[in-house]
Amino acid sequence: MSIIDKQYREKCWLARDDYWKCLDLSKEEKDKCLKLRQLFETSCPATWVTHFDQKREYDIFKRQLASGQVETDKLKSIKKQSTS
Repeated sequence: MSIIDKQYREKCWLARDDYWKCLDLSKEEKDKCLKLRQLFETSCPATWVTHFDQKREYDIFKRQLASGQVETDKLKSIKKQSTS
């Protein structure tokens, strides 16, 4: 793998941040962010895009879990046991 310089990293991170901001503002209307997605994909190595996509999904899951919006199987089984 070649060394990625600072300018390239910054361009990638800026494209990622702009895309994520669009997603946050547009909620489920991802079509509004297609151009930013394309810029993100062309500004970053493919492995980084995959990593950042997974990180975003995991961060969203963690926030939802912390706020009680998502229940894991373990939490469901604990609740079931306490009501039995």
